[in-house]
Amino acid sequence: MLRSILLILIFIFTIVYGKNQSNEILRKTASRYTGTPIIFDRSNRAQQLHLQKVFRDLKIHQNAKVADVGAGGGWLTVRLAKFIGPKGKVYAEDILPQYISYIDEEIKRYKLNNVEIILGSTTDPKLPENTLDAVIILNAYHEFEKPITMLTKIRQSMKIGARLGILDRDTDQMRINARKAYDKTGYILHRINETLIDNYLTSSHYLALNIVIREATLVGFTFLFSHELGGNYYLAVFSNS
Repeated sequence: MLRSILLILIFIFTIVYGKNQSNEILRKTASRYTGTPIIFDRSNRAQQLHLQKVFRDLKIHQNAKVADVGAGGGWLTVRLAKFIGPKGKVYAEDILPQYISYIDEEIKRYKLNNVEIILGSTTDPKLPENTLDAVIILNAYHEFEKPITMLTKIRQSMKIGARLGILDRDTDQMRINARKAYDKTGYILHRINETLIDNYLTSSHYLALNIVIREATLVGFTFLFSHELGGNYYLAVFSNS
């Protein structure tokens, strides 16, 4: 009897693990942007992204512990650090050493003492476990080479009830195409004519909201809501419940 139960559990694990792995390898990414981050430091960017509302939607508060995953040049890191105050903490993570150096320069320029810089990898953001009140991924999720692995690690770093906000870009047509492809194949694809052996990419650093929701819920996040921002951006909000 015990042996039968064990075999059933192994079988279930194999199916779930295999599904996760197959989903993991489906989404190839566009070439990662490695240029100067100064192009993101536009005077109207915070207004375009409705940044203060984003903070409210993620329930970011004074003294919170927050991660900026894929922080790039630290544009969001600086604004988070100022918002949460000196008793809070921002974990600014990126996988490119040149951006880590740039973030370090930024926090020194703004004299911020509540930022910890982390050099992560494509499979591990190296965040402290069970620590974070919120995580923001701004214009970086579409570049995740292994989104399931990364989201699993991110979820492990979050407190129960903490919120994840993914801000990325798409179009109405991308959402239609993604939904049709999923309905036809059962896999997370971008275009209706894709097959599992295609070497397909995200479209010019855009990623359909449908795909973000499916990937995040696959690892156990609860989808709460989404809304449109400026410049084809959207915010998708999830809870670690």
